[in-house]
Amino acid sequence: MRIQHNVTALNVHRNLMGNNSSVAKNLEKLSSGYKINRAGDDAAGLAISEKMRAQITGLKQATQNAEDGISLVQTVEGATTEIHAILNRMMELSVQSANGSYSSQERFMMNQEIEQLKTEISRIGDATTFNSIQLFPGHSSMGTKEASTTTYNLTVDLKNRTCQVACTDSSAAVSPGSLSKAARANDQLTEKIAKEYFPNAISQILNAFPTLNTAIGTDTIGMELHISRIDGKGGMLAYAQFSFYATGKAGNMLIKLDSSDFSDASLSGPDAVVLESTIAHELMHSVMQYTMTDQMSGRNGAEKFPEWFSEGTAQLSGGGFPTNWNDELVQIGKSITSANDTSQDAAIANYLRKYSVAGRPYGHGYLASAYIGHLASGGGAAVSGAKIAAGMDKIFDEIINNNAGLYGAISQHTGGKIHDGGSLEQLFRQSDADLVEFVRKLIYESKSGSGSVITNSLGDLSMIGSGAVGNQPFYITDIATKPTGTGIASTDGIELMVGERNKEENIIRVELYQMSPDALGLMDTDILEQDNARNAIDDINSAIDQVSSVRSYYGALQNRLEHTVSNLNCTVENLTASESRIRDMDMAKAMMEHVRNSILVQSSQAMLAQANQQPSSVLQLLGA
Repeated sequence: MRIQHNVTALNVHRNLMGNNSSVAKNLEKLSSGYKINRAGDDAAGLAISEKMRAQITGLKQATQNAEDGISLVQTVEGATTEIHAILNRMMELSVQSANGSYSSQERFMMNQEIEQLKTEISRIGDATTFNSIQLFPGHSSMGTKEASTTTYNLTVDLKNRTCQVACTDSSAAVSPGSLSKAARANDQLTEKIAKEYFPNAISQILNAFPTLNTAIGTDTIGMELHISRIDGKGGMLAYAQFSFYATGKAGNMLIKLDSSDFSDASLSGPDAVVLESTIAHELMHSVMQYTMTDQMSGRNGAEKFPEWFSEGTAQLSGGGFPTNWNDELVQIGKSITSANDTSQDAAIANYLRKYSVAGRPYGHGYLASAYIGHLASGGGAAVSGAKIAAGMDKIFDEIINNNAGLYGAISQHTGGKIHDGGSLEQLFRQSDADLVEFVRKLIYESKSGSGSVITNSLGDLSMIGSGAVGNQPFYITDIATKPTGTGIASTDGIELMVGERNKEENIIRVELYQMSPDALGLMDTDILEQDNARNAIDDINSAIDQVSSVRSYYGALQNRLEHTVSNLNCTVENLTASESRIRDMDMAKAMMEHVRNSILVQSSQAMLAQANQQPSSVLQLLGA
């Protein structure tokens, strides 16, 4: 028997301390309602729970943002509803005044109401706000898109492959917010385009296609670069335009970039890929127009070549993969391990059948142009940009130097395999085996590039993971039909954050449109004369159509936002349930554990008393 250490008491005491700790934790969980109160309770569970809490908090605010967006849209829609009512009254007055039974004095009195109604439209445009944000910003005419243009005069020396740039402001009235010569938002962008993209692209285009180089000779071409809004972010990226000299040569060359899609920020990241592709694409249009007189677009405005050829061939320079026109092939390409890997041939064949060449000039038109170039260079197993360019150069040579028609030139250099538009479409509809093999190899060879014949000199364009700005078109157009557009110009917008992460898909843009007599084309409308009243009917009908277009946009947007709110609420509900299962305490289970641990504490206390009595038995031995 030992008296220096009571091991039994120590054991009981240790158990008592453990039971007291368990009871304390039970009480903490029962009082807080959480089974995880500190990292020590469940480190992994705490990390997951906190991440979910942040996501739930963000989504709740995103829901509020979307609901605020709905309120904003409803405010705009309410204002346009009243403008519609005003226009209907103006229509009534115009039709009344157009009747021959009224005198000039009576028409004058009717016109007074017209003027008051126009003033009210202007007041609504000025006064309609949401949280002090003007919902109809700007009341200039519908030509505002052109008025804010920043113009750069480019002199392209084709002999030395250089490009000089000079900046000037547009001679048109500059709208508020436009840039002065001293502080221009796109200086870096313009310098990069003028000093690198333009000369590199032109040099490589002319090197890749010697026939075009010979046709141009040592000419110096004056060209303008406009950086301004065309139709807003996500629409048309750019367009090329021109007019004709008396000789039939194309002149007054202009390339316009949409400032909504491109800015100084486009000089890095995925947008840089699209910018480089756009420049090369539009310059290829310009070079072809300059060298193929009356071929790309005739002096009467009629297009001489089918769109699939003009756009598809321009894509050879810009690359067929920087935008999403062939995004399905990009995804297929991720599974191809070699040029001879046939595992994805069925998927390629299905894609080729999916669209027509004529209906998809930037996608299938590019593939058709590349295939024609490949065949014209002799075909064969190997696929390369150099071969495609060499073959297409033969087509150019036939057209420029031998005055051959397009399909005649193609037929001659493809062995008659493609002799007209029908035979070309048939190759795609039937998923011709040789075509499938070519596309497969083109995809594989383009994995490290954009599928462009001039990629290497424009930078490292990546095919996989491209498509930064979606299926956006490029255009070539005669200067007489440049796409200035009609309708009420969207001059500004509000971006709604409807997600908890900073991603493009979590941003919904609300376009804000001009709404004034000037923007609606009613500034000079009057009904003082019978003829004026009849003309006013057309003006008002046009204005009604424009307002209807805006209202339909906001109606569709409101429906979208309502679905967004519903989806966010559902996501919050499900995430909250998941977070609750991880962190919340099951109170019944906690009470069971608390009762058990309380009993153990009491038992431990009793046993500790018993253990402390054991050493006293030594006294009996000493007394004996």
